[in-house]
Amino acid sequence: MFRNLRERKYCILVFIILFYLLFLSACNSITPTTPTINSFSASPSSITSGESTTLNWSVTDADILSINQGIGTVTGTSIILFPSTTTTYTLTATNTAGSVTSSVTITVGAAYGSIDVNSSPPGAKVYLDEADTGQITPIVLTNVSSGTHTVKLDLYHYELKEDTTISVTAGETTYLNWALTYAPTQNLILQADAEGKDAFVSEGAPDSNYGYSSVIYTGYSSPTYPRYRAYLYFDVSSSIPSDVVIASAELKLHQYNFVGTGSLPIGLYQVNEDWAESAITWNKQPASSSDAEYIRDVYDSSDTWRSWSIRDLMQRWLDGSIMNYGMLLKPVNEPATNRADFHSSDYSDDAYYPQLLISYYLP
Repeated sequence: MFRNLRERKYCILVFIILFYLLFLSACNSITPTTPTINSFSASPSSITSGESTTLNWSVTDADILSINQGIGTVTGTSIILFPSTTTTYTLTATNTAGSVTSSVTITVGAAYGSIDVNSSPPGAKVYLDEADTGQITPIVLTNVSSGTHTVKLDLYHYELKEDTTISVTAGETTYLNWALTYAPTQNLILQADAEGKDAFVSEGAPDSNYGYSSVIYTGYSSPTYPRYRAYLYFDVSSSIPSDVVIASAELKLHQYNFVGTGSLPIGLYQVNEDWAESAITWNKQPASSSDAEYIRDVYDSSDTWRSWSIRDLMQRWLDGSIMNYGMLLKPVNEPATNRADFHSSDYSDDAYYPQLLISYYLP
């Protein structure tokens, strides 16, 4: 077949070279493998809103790494995230051979808990962080943000119960069972002395001052004197602590005379401006409220005490929501057809001076 040994060796050499070239060509055309995601995890995988989690991964043979949910291309082996809701993250590893993916879900729990509030006795108003919840005990307050809160209970005639260190954990319930302490009533009588501040004004004598009269009139006397009004003031702030709760409060006046027949509905009104006993007249009356705090029907009598409730008015004086400028007494419908006469603090017998009867307790 071959002419000589030399020719045979030449052919073998050519075969080897061709085989080698074919081998190299085959090696250069090997298809590369796709990337491998060895691991993709979250630590922790369950959080509450506002907390962070870390995504960790281990990938080989990838040219590009990316994560969905708007994150985009990433490098390294981890990233810190703050998801606000439960979210699934997908890692995509890519090279020229293709892409592979792996996913992990972060569970985000609500950052809220609840407070189960009970009291003995029940029925206390519930305040959360100084805001009135509009609820009374027993009540479960829901959707309370995790953290430290202030809870206060307020029940009429009981001491306030408050704790500023109530801890709420997301997804859990904090239980409060509070026994309330009864607040005993304290009674006080404020009676005007000879320096008391009271006066009446007369439409029939519009520029006359009656600050030092021994009587105070309200109502109707005659066409010449169609309207009388009475003004009174007590300094309550010097006798009662400002943080008390008023259980009851009454203005008491001693009625010694009545002009006319039937009844006379007399309203007690809040005075809104300061006034001087020695200067007040019909033409110099202070402004007052248009709605009566309390209305008392007064009848014919020559020796009796009449009273008007001023509980709410006094509470507002003490808590500072309004200034104390005193009270106005006048018929609900003016001009009236009769008149009631009372003793003032300038009367000769101090047993008949105007009085305030007050009951209160310290919450």
